[in-house]
Amino acid sequence: MNTRALTSRTARAFAAAAAVALAATACGSSGDSGDSGKDAAPGAGGGAVNTAGPVTVEATNGKVTVPAGVQRIVSISYATGALLDLGVQPVGTSTIDENNPMELLPSQTEAAKKIEPIGSGIEINIEKVASLRPDLIIVEGATAFDWGVSKLEGIAPTLYFGIDKPVDLLNAQEKIATAVGKEAEFKKLKSDYEAKAAKIRTDYADKLNSIKWTIASSYGGGEFLVDTATSWVGRVLNDAGAKFSQASADTADHEVTYSVEKLDVLADADVILIPRTAATGEVPQDTKDLDKQPSWQNLKAVKAGKVVPLTYATTDRYGTSIDVLDQIEAVLKGQ
Repeated sequence: MNTRALTSRTARAFAAAAAVALAATACGSSGDSGDSGKDAAPGAGGGAVNTAGPVTVEATNGKVTVPAGVQRIVSISYATGALLDLGVQPVGTSTIDENNPMELLPSQTEAAKKIEPIGSGIEINIEKVASLRPDLIIVEGATAFDWGVSKLEGIAPTLYFGIDKPVDLLNAQEKIATAVGKEAEFKKLKSDYEAKAAKIRTDYADKLNSIKWTIASSYGGGEFLVDTATSWVGRVLNDAGAKFSQASADTADHEVTYSVEKLDVLADADVILIPRTAATGEVPQDTKDLDKQPSWQNLKAVKAGKVVPLTYATTDRYGTSIDVLDQIEAVLKGQ
């Protein structure tokens, strides 16, 4: 068994995204993007934000002053979902597809199609970013990767929020809300989430006391991952009053890797949640392949038909966390 500071799913997503971006560059796709943002309408995200005046935000790259009247924001990685949750539409974003870790709500996908792509994963096209004439750049991504922050800072004020553990994503969304003058919108999202979690705790108290949950996935290679109570979905389950299987109850790390020979660590789980990609609606093949293991078939949850695909298994903000609560409630209703 081993633990990983950076989640395997994020590393795999960025590796795939980088490969896509490099392939596009080899085909010459990046060379024709220099002027594409010049005629984009100012305020494409719905008008100026933080109109009251400049605001200073503490980020991973230090204290950054965000000017008043920001209208053109380029968002990178998880920052796009955080902004769309708040009703702010960037003029540029990392490519949004199944190769990238951020996942949008159905209500956000149409708006996202109007945002100019500036690269995939960590392969950011600096020239493209500059061509969009941003007055603010927001990067929210894993600290294990080089986001080229110093280059971005040469274009516009840049907020970099480095992510080491899942809870950092929520903290970053709150700071992003402050930066763009959307504190009220953030407070409502957080309040709606907390109210929903509290209602589930009350309405399903008996069932919550008798069900043990875990979250499992795989990227092949003879290994599988178990998310703990401090993981993305683990945090939501915990807020909803859920109890965890033994493997997920250990909170020393948010994610633990085992060999497939150790699938019996899930033996006490009544419900096993597995990831379903928002972009495709499908469970990734490597996770599906766990079903081929005899020891998987012998698990209590598998025999009871309680292996449940879950969208937003790496929920990164309050918008998707509310959706995860809805999915958890649906499972409880069926118990």
